[in-house]
Amino acid sequence: MNIRKIVMVEPKAPGKHIFSRFLLPRLGLPILGTLAANRGIDVSIYVEEFCAVDFNKIVEADLLCISSITSTAPAAYRLASQARMAGVPVVIGGPHITFLADEALNHVDWVLRGEGEKSFLAFLDMLEGRLSPGQVNGLSYRVEGQTIHNPLAPTMVSMDEVPIPDFGLLAGSKKKFHRGIIPMQISRGCPHECRFCSVTPMFGRKMRFASKEHVAAELESRRGKGDMVFFYDDNFCASPKRTKELLAHLMSRDVFLPPWLCQVSVRAARDEELLKMMQRAGCHTVFVGFESIQPEALEIYRKRQSVDDIRQAVRRFHKYGIRVHGMFMTGSDAEGVDTIRATAQFAIDEDIETIQFLILTPLPGTPLYEDLDRQNRLITNDWSLYDTMHSVFRPTHMSSFELMDESFTAMAKVYELKRVLGMLARGQFHRSSLNLYAHFQVKRWRRENRKLLKTAKRAARRHRIPSSLPT
Repeated sequence: MNIRKIVMVEPKAPGKHIFSRFLLPRLGLPILGTLAANRGIDVSIYVEEFCAVDFNKIVEADLLCISSITSTAPAAYRLASQARMAGVPVVIGGPHITFLADEALNHVDWVLRGEGEKSFLAFLDMLEGRLSPGQVNGLSYRVEGQTIHNPLAPTMVSMDEVPIPDFGLLAGSKKKFHRGIIPMQISRGCPHECRFCSVTPMFGRKMRFASKEHVAAELESRRGKGDMVFFYDDNFCASPKRTKELLAHLMSRDVFLPPWLCQVSVRAARDEELLKMMQRAGCHTVFVGFESIQPEALEIYRKRQSVDDIRQAVRRFHKYGIRVHGMFMTGSDAEGVDTIRATAQFAIDEDIETIQFLILTPLPGTPLYEDLDRQNRLITNDWSLYDTMHSVFRPTHMSSFELMDESFTAMAKVYELKRVLGMLARGQFHRSSLNLYAHFQVKRWRRENRKLLKTAKRAARRHRIPSSLPT
């Protein structure tokens, strides 16, 4: 089989959310597309969030590659079925199918589990007859009704082996990134084991970092193409020592580094030297997984932090002029409606610039999913609802309706119009703009999910659950 033309698709997420304003691609397909393009293959990448798929291009391709997370799996499967009916072979990858490969094989020809950089090139060699299917690490496929799952690669990918993604392969791409935000990832893995998170099962506990030289080369390649960088790393400051060395390297060599955003844990705020360096290097906003202000919930999640750690982190980031986007999880077995309401007030009292209430979602591959599945508490297998904006399990201290309703009511309180106008009056134009956008997105979610909320409310009346924790 001669592979001359490949189409890659990242399906659109269902519904709108507070980040819908920022159309940023995940990096898996741009990286794999770059590897294929470097072999002389004609590659087109469609990120459906900002460019509709041209099915005629798929029909003309020798291979369709799809990347899917849990909430986009139904859309991915529909597209795969359409392509196969048109005679186009399909391979799928991503975190969802890594843990549910058998499910995916009902819709596609092949599944590539785990990290794809090495296995994808081996997969292309297999299609062109240079390797047998058994030689491709992480490949799942069926032969005469028998399902075969090849073992994953014995070693993880080195970050310096990951090519600088060519975003020019994205259909509809322009000279500048959307809103000028350049996505980058310079590390993988996470040393923590949060029960709801699929990062560790997918990428391992051992951290892998790109070298300072590799990071500098990628940043320089983006000079003039954007005015902000978003480091996608799950924990940019997982190793404070390494982060300080990297920032010092970039600043001392005048490497292109516009204002930047990153994800961190509260631990980053404990290192004053690190905070000073982040400020000097132009850190604009940190995205922090606070998760809960309920100590028992933090224990359940395996978050090694306290409520005081959260409070001090916000204040220390603010001390160094770094904005905070706080992410809270709602719905643990230690929380009731009162906790959600108290969390909204906490966010207001601590003056967190922007917040996100994420409804606890049991993603396949996580300990949380295994626990709730074993306890028979999952209420739907409609993966499109596994988007952290819908309740897909039975909470302990409230109904599924209350979990959704109270989570969005809490966000509405934080983003209420009166507060937004107050920010505007104080000259906080950037913050008021973001908060106003979030205000309308919360209203939009309620409007688009009106029918689902009514159904959940009726179910809640039939099976009444106390909404407050026992005292």
